[in-house]
Amino acid sequence: MPGSNNTSRNFTEATISTHDVVFASLYSFIVLFGVIGNSIVITIILKTQSNHTTTNYLLMNLALADLLTLLFCPGLYDFALQNVYLNGFSGDLICKLFAGNAIVPITINVAVLTVCTIAVERYLALLKPFHSNLRIKEDRVKYFIAGLWLLGLLSCIPDIQANTYNVTSTYSKYPCKRPWSLDEYFLHKPFIIFTCAGFGVVSFVILLFCYFEIIRGLYFTKTIFSESSVTGSREKQEKKRLAKLLIWLTIIFALCSLPFAVFFIFLISSKQAFVQDNYNTLHLLHRLCRFCLFSNSFFNPFLYALQSSNFRDGFKRIFQSCMLFRALRRTSQKSYCVELGGLAKL
Repeated sequence: MPGSNNTSRNFTEATISTHDVVFASLYSFIVLFGVIGNSIVITIILKTQSNHTTTNYLLMNLALADLLTLLFCPGLYDFALQNVYLNGFSGDLICKLFAGNAIVPITINVAVLTVCTIAVERYLALLKPFHSNLRIKEDRVKYFIAGLWLLGLLSCIPDIQANTYNVTSTYSKYPCKRPWSLDEYFLHKPFIIFTCAGFGVVSFVILLFCYFEIIRGLYFTKTIFSESSVTGSREKQEKKRLAKLLIWLTIIFALCSLPFAVFFIFLISSKQAFVQDNYNTLHLLHRLCRFCLFSNSFFNPFLYALQSSNFRDGFKRIFQSCMLFRALRRTSQKSYCVELGGLAKL
């Protein structure tokens, strides 16, 4: 019996270790390329005068929120602190900034609010073109964006306060105490319900309504582009490209965000005894749902930016500039070597 217990315990430890390696690799991938993609989007908008529009400023805010989400992603720091013992102020600070969920809920909520704002802005622009007073003016968009960040911050105050270092982390899978974990969720049910309902379900309904109405106006009621002067084939291509973008935006947002909200709605509706009896399975599901949530910050720059010809041209210019810089650097290095060779002969 003792031998079988040791075997079982070692097997569990090996399985958890394998999960850690897999998730660390996945997080490293989405963080690396997500940071690059979002940084390029921000650079393109800042450097290109023609991109200084309300929609593109909102896209830049989305890219900034996604960039910060990936940089402070706790999935990168969870495993590193499993065997590190901290206490007091330093432990709480690390949990609030890195290993916990104090900063990223702000950036994620801001990203969700920005996505919904873009959807509403496009809905008003295409279906309510004569209601210009409802749209965000370009000279006021910065104040609106500041309001989004303030709203995101206020919505996460309970999360910020609750994130502290877990002094019993030796016996827990979470190095930090936080509402969004299997160990603490039952203490923060009202906050979890508010966040899941407001930033999960309601935001998805807003996206679904706006994009459904736009697609209906494109293909069924024909109220969008009905007076267009472009040729039929060109108009058809534009409609297909717009419809494809809107469909993918809604699908990716749902696939990435809703599983996390649904998972915690399921948790708070379940008994604690059930959670404890199925702790390991639910912990793995939690990690999968959380990874899906963060992967949305990886997909956004490609979904929003690469579907636009302006952004594609910006990507190409940046790539060509990098290639030109590398070519000039190689040329200068060769010239320098030639000059050194000539001096050596002298």
